Amino acid sequence: MKKVLMAVAGLAIFAGCVESPELTDEDWINQLVSGSYLSETSNLDGTGDIGEKGKSGEEVSHPEWWYRQLLNEPSREILLENSPEAGVCTVTVIHRLSAELVIDTNWNGVFEPGYKTISDTRYVRLIVEKSDQETSHGGWQITYATPAEHMLASGDQEVYISSMTLYKDDELIWECTDPDRFYRVDSELPQLAEGDLVRMEATINHLNPQYDPPFFVIAHGPLSGHSRHFMNDDGLYGDESAGDGIFSYQWYVEYTGYHHRIAVDVIDADTFADQTEQDYDSGAWGIHFLK
Repeated sequence: MKKVLMAVAGLAIFAGCVESPELTDEDWINQLVSGSYLSETSNLDGTGDIGEKGKSGEEVSHPEWWYRQLLNEPSREILLENSPEAGVCTVTVIHRLSAELVIDTNWNGVFEPGYKTISDTRYVRLIVEKSDQETSHGGWQITYATPAEHMLASGDQEVYISSMTLYKDDELIWECTDPDRFYRVDSELPQLAEGDLVRMEATINHLNPQYDPPFFVIAHGPLSGHSRHFMNDDGLYGDESAGDGIFSYQWYVEYTGYHHRIAVDVIDADTFADQTEQDYDSGAWGIHFLK
């Protein structure tokens, strides 16, 4: 199996996507993928729900303040998993990020945060196919994509998304139990428009739970008010059954003009238990939606 690794930073920029006999199929695929929104991964930064001080029976509560901020993102890597000679090629796009979790657990009304290091790998896989009907990018087009998966590049990851499901007006429109599953981009991605009533559900796997609750689940995307909200398993606000292990968030879609992905994000309660220990642990799945 032939593998070709290319860095986006090394690409030449070809104005107007004019056909050139000097470009190989690998060049055309790299140019296509590097310029496509489908090669992006979910942005998990942004302002979200303010914390809630410990509820009855909780060992760990939401922090008073928290957010993640990106420190460094080198050029993404594009890996061609097979030779494109057959007219079909599987491509893996890898993003390696350095970031930090800014977290304040003091609950004194004064912003005095600690900082936890994040070393994150985010990737998405695509299938590209060559067609005589396609006139740009040497005839190549993206036909399938997987969800974007976010995993720790360093550190001990113990929390993982197990499933992600989307409903619109209580009708199932998209579901995933395997982040390596390919979805056809013109017909199998979820379709969301402003004003749609949407419910997102997720299940979580924790390898070594330490606290009650063992983790916190966050929805990201074109949500009401801001781009990040905690998901709950309490039987309220769209959650169908309390305590069944299915975390839910229901909302009317907003701001699709600048949101192109929707994601489920889980953070280990151990990460939220203090603001000093270097124990960041999180995972996420995200999918591009059509609008």
